[in-house]
Amino acid sequence: MKLHGVIYCGDNLDWMRQFPDEFVDLCYIDPPFFSDRYYEVIFKDGQEIRAFEDRWKGGIEHYVEWMRERVFEIHRLLKRTGSFYLHCDYHASHYLKVMCDGIFGQAQFQNEVVWYYRGAGVSPRRYGRRHDTILFYAKGEEWTFNVDDIREPYAEATVERFQHYIGNVRRDRDYGEQKLHPKGKHPDDVWQIQPIAPSAKERLGYPTQKPETLLERIVTASSDPEDLVFDPFCGCGTTLAVAHLLKRSWLGIDVSPTACKLIKQRLASTGATDVRIVGIPYEPEELERLQPFEFQNWVVGIMAGTGSESRGSDMGIDGYSFMDRDPIQVKQSHSVGRTEVDKFETAVRRAGKSKGYIVAFSFTKGAYEEVAREKRESGLDIELLTVEELVEQFGR
Repeated sequence: MKLHGVIYCGDNLDWMRQFPDEFVDLCYIDPPFFSDRYYEVIFKDGQEIRAFEDRWKGGIEHYVEWMRERVFEIHRLLKRTGSFYLHCDYHASHYLKVMCDGIFGQAQFQNEVVWYYRGAGVSPRRYGRRHDTILFYAKGEEWTFNVDDIREPYAEATVERFQHYIGNVRRDRDYGEQKLHPKGKHPDDVWQIQPIAPSAKERLGYPTQKPETLLERIVTASSDPEDLVFDPFCGCGTTLAVAHLLKRSWLGIDVSPTACKLIKQRLASTGATDVRIVGIPYEPEELERLQPFEFQNWVVGIMAGTGSESRGSDMGIDGYSFMDRDPIQVKQSHSVGRTEVDKFETAVRRAGKSKGYIVAFSFTKGAYEEVAREKRESGLDIELLTVEELVEQFGR
């Protein structure tokens, strides 16, 4: 099992249980927040519609237990000198802190980093909610912390008052000999970093995407070149991209096939080569368990097509084939019948096309008869593809 330069697709708990002990230098996670939010977003390339939700119907206890299993595995995978950062918000940060204390030990807690950012939209009934929390733990008694690489500029007033002491020793009445470091001041645990602007080149359309500047600070501080950086909730791949740019090794996991493909594209844009995705589902029972939008993206992707950009009235068209842009309809169901075929035929005509594809797990006899009748009478060519036939025709 390769443990660097790979994106594993699937449940991170299942994958982590297959990994050996103590090989990770730094782990950062930005898991789904306990926020009952629902998102629908079109990725920046305009080719895929992705909807996803972080709902936890079992309540906070269920959420914390779900997280506990995964943090336990992360602790096992970390080297004795490894570090762990858990990104969360006000919904569950206090619960997760207690849970992490139980796994790492309260003495191994290093910082509660406050990521502060400005923004619009404030309730008149409370203070503005303008920060996330990042919990920082060390596994053992020694850990990497490259403080000189993340020092911050001194305040202008400090420079004016103590410019003669920057890089030189000075005597302080209360603290003895002091030295102002030439690279700047020791960073505090409150970081003011703006989220990614909607128009920023960095933005990929992923609603919870974190700025590279935030990850650069974490990766720079808590790892060295060639160290292994691990993100088992890697989303759109910010951690992995930053790790690659900073000359670290990396390893990622995400449950979404769509996200895994996006990460591979993003890493390629940073110069990463030979990036592998392991675990993309191909077996029917695996594909049936995918979320509907993931199944739709999987079908369109394996056909090398592009997704429909419409969020609503797409006339039953979920994507378009490569080159000819013939309509594709995706049905995550069995026994798709004559009625569904008839509706799709209408959509294909409205699109001004003479060919289209319907993909499903199986079709009824009536569906095949309708396709044959329409082709004979009007020349409209609708190809019915089962998932099994799709894998055989387009390969893995």
